[in-house]
Amino acid sequence: MIHTPAAPITLSGDQLEMLHDMLEEQRRFRIDQLTEPAPEPWTMTEVELEIRETILRGAQLALADVESALDRMRLGTYGTCVHCGTRLPSERLEVVPQAALCMACQQRADAHR
Repeated sequence: MIHTPAAPITLSGDQLEMLHDMLEEQRRFRIDQLTEPAPEPWTMTEVELEIRETILRGAQLALADVESALDRMRLGTYGTCVHCGTRLPSERLEVVPQAALCMACQQRADAHR
């Protein structure tokens, strides 16, 4: 038996507003993370410096994903896979509102990393 996924649900205005609010909250959090004053480097161990750099790199990537999702909302393409054009299920967006890829494309992208 071949499994075919259920058709994704089109997002309502209320859902889009909720997802926009979630993205804006994430955006503020990442900006705060990136702009909080850093301890003086000479007060930190090499491991602490490496951890801080890793956290900041992750925050920069996350912020870029969030801002990209907000751009897609402004352009009216939010909720559609940027690779294949498939509508993303609302459940996926509620968990990962910055998602740009459907699960199939995301799995392919992850396999090539």
